[in-house]
Amino acid sequence: MSDPLKSKLKELDIKKKELQPKIDEINSKREEEIENVNKKYDHMIYDINYTAQQLENEFYNDLIKSFVEIVTREFDRKRSSDIYEVSDEFQDYKESIGEFEIFPEELINRLQKVINGNPIEDIMYDLDKIQQKYLRT
Repeated sequence: MSDPLKSKLKELDIKKKELQPKIDEINSKREEEIENVNKKYDHMIYDINYTAQQLENEFYNDLIKSFVEIVTREFDRKRSSDIYEVSDEFQDYKESIGEFEIFPEELINRLQKVINGNPIEDIMYDLDKIQQKYLRT
């Protein structure tokens, strides 16, 4: 009885070995197709993320430009006035800009220093450096 079972086992083993190349071929095709599908969807995801990143960069740059504008207006106010006081607009700007998490904390701190009495010139003369540092391309 053992010999017929051994013979069947041997036959089964031979059959598996015969079929293995076919299984390998199917697995290879499957991997290739999966790779192609992944490439397609990776490209679609990249396109969506790129668009979102562009919009975020544009918004962020608008925030930095608004900083430059408020500092420039405040500097002009100071130059055109004999007695300078920090404007309400400047103070309101400092308060409202803090709501945007992506706005650099360093710039908020610089606004606060002006409100606390430091000269607006401390920021005004650094505007080019600030723009170079913070504007995104």
